[in-house]
Order: sequence, then C-alpha cells, then structure tokens
Amino acid sequence: MIPHYRPSFNQSEIKAVKAVIKSKHIAQGEKVLELENRLSNFVEKKYCIAVSSGTSALTLALLSLKIGSGDEVIIPSYTCSALWHAVKAVGSLPVFADIETSSFNLDPEDIKQKITSKTRAIIFPHMFGQPGRIEEVLQFKIPVIEDIAQAVGAKINNSPVGSFGDISVISFYATKVIGAGEGGCILSNSKKFTNNVLNLREYDEKDNLTLKYNAKMTDITAAIALEQLKKLSNFIDCRKTIFLRYKSILKNNVDVPLEDYSSYEANYYRCIAINPKIKLKKIFETAKNMGVKFRRPVYKPLHLYNQREHLKNSEETWEKQFSVPIYPDLSENEINIVLSTLKHIFI
Repeated sequence: MIPHYRPSFNQSEIKAVKAVIKSKHIAQGEKVLELENRLSNFVEKKYCIAVSSGTSALTLALLSLKIGSGDEVIIPSYTCSALWHAVKAVGSLPVFADIETSSFNLDPEDIKQKITSKTRAIIFPHMFGQPGRIEEVLQFKIPVIEDIAQAVGAKINNSPVGSFGDISVISFYATKVIGAGEGGCILSNSKKFTNNVLNLREYDEKDNLTLKYNAKMTDITAAIALEQLKKLSNFIDCRKTIFLRYKSILKNNVDVPLEDYSSYEANYYRCIAINPKIKLKKIFETAKNMGVKFRRPVYKPLHLYNQREHLKNSEETWEKQFSVPIYPDLSENEINIVLSTLKHIFI
C-alpha cells in the first residue's frame, strides 16, 4: 500500500543524527541554536525559538501574548485540532471562522464578523501549502499568529510566508514539509515577546518558582530538521513535478495548489482534488483496491464536534475534497500507480 505520506530521508539525516549521538550532547544545544538561526533568516524574522512541538509553539505563543481566561481567539474550523487544543490549554475560547472557496484558507470577511471586544488573537494557518489572504487580516489590528506548518517555502508577493504575522509558528511533525518526527518553532521580531517565550520554555535554575513549561527541542530533532531545511527547495521542485503529472489527469478537478492564484506561490505540500460525480467513500475504496491511500485533507471540521453552528464553506468542502500522495520519497513506480488510480477514477 502506498501511504498518503512518508518522510523523505536519506543518508544525510542518518549521518546528522549519528554525529549528535557521538557528541554525547543530545538535549538542547548547538544544533538547536543553529536551527533557530537558519530559520530566522529563512522566514525573515529577527528571533526564533525552537520548542518541542507545533502545539507547544502555539500554546507558548498565546501565553506570551498574555492570553487566557475570558479571551477569545479566532481560528479556522477546517484545520487540524492542534489550534483548538492550544487555545483551550491557555483557558481561552476558540471562535471558529469559515474558509473562502478560492484558497480554502480563513476568509477575512468571516473573520471580521467574528471579532468582538474579547478577541485577543487570530491564528491564521496557510492550509495545504497554499498561502491565504493574511495581509487583509493584519488590517484588523489584532495580533495574528501565522501558522506555516504546512506552508514553509511558500511565498506571497515573493516574500516568505511566516514573515507577515506578528508571530509565526512552525511544526516539524513527521508529516509536515520539514519532517523531524516532532518539534516546532516560534518566530517574532519582538525582543520582549521572545524573552517571554524563553522564560516559559525552560523551568530549571530560575530565581523564582513560577509556572513554566518543559518545551525544549533536542539536538537530535534539530539535526534532522536542519537536513530537511537544506533540501526544502529540492523538495518543492519534486512535489511540483509530481503535481504537474497528476494535473494532466485531474485537469480542472484540482482545488489545491492554485497555480493561477496571483502573487501567491504554493509549496505543493498537498494535492487536493474533487470529483463531483463520485462520492468520497467510493473514491477511497477504489484507491485502496489499487494499492493507494487517499484521505480527507482534514479529519473533521472542528465545529462539527459539537454541532452548535453552521459554517457553510467548511462543511461543503469537507464533503467533497480528497488528498492524493505527493511527497519527494515517492518512487517512479509508485507515481505511476497513483496516476493509474487517478485515471481509473476520472477517465
């Protein structure tokens, strides 16, 4: 079975991990510092702090903004649950906003309708590697946490995603663009904010006993992430090449990436498609029978867990979209099997 996603590793990651183990310094150290420096340059932010996971990055970012009980944070429903968990972890209320049907990212117009006097932040993920209209959201003058877990390497008007938000966060989970198993980063141009995050990340040998979090990254994780970052440009080129082969069959049935979305350059993290003539269950069964794992891009819109509200675009999108394997580790034979599966479904 061809999995929906598989990390793209080779000897460079193995060599990097071995070097860390041989150094006998496997906790947070020089490799973490090197990763922080490289990422701050890449994303064009002054400061970068490596942490233990993407969820930790979101949680510490919210805590460092002094967001807590009684506050509201606007997030999309059509996303992974990490955003919800981070908001709830600091005692705040997640407020769901709908997506737009062009990029499938947060709709600035719906965000505007959800803003209240209690809104303290907006978390804006660029979903599936497709940049969204974050510049319009910044005009609301509410702190924006830009989540680029799926969009590292994507650009808006030739500027890297992650350089726009007041704060940016990255995840290095195994299925992300830069896959290191776990880990994450928080980026900012504010020295005060950065010091707040640093104070929360490390608890030992402090002059006062206040609540802190053991959210440090190990040098092993950082070593893997560094090797992945070095390959990012090649990864994107490889994904694009595979996508163009898929598109020869998918044609106008592609939802993401949007190649004609002016000034917005995707990183081809996902290939999201639809087939309005066939139900998703049938598509998934067909793919499985042909030895390929297709899946929904989002497990379940978050607002559907309690059924208390209706987000039209999120619900309709979830009912029809499916995601096709598109990662650099795919072999030529595997790509041909995926192509054969798509032909069976669409032709």
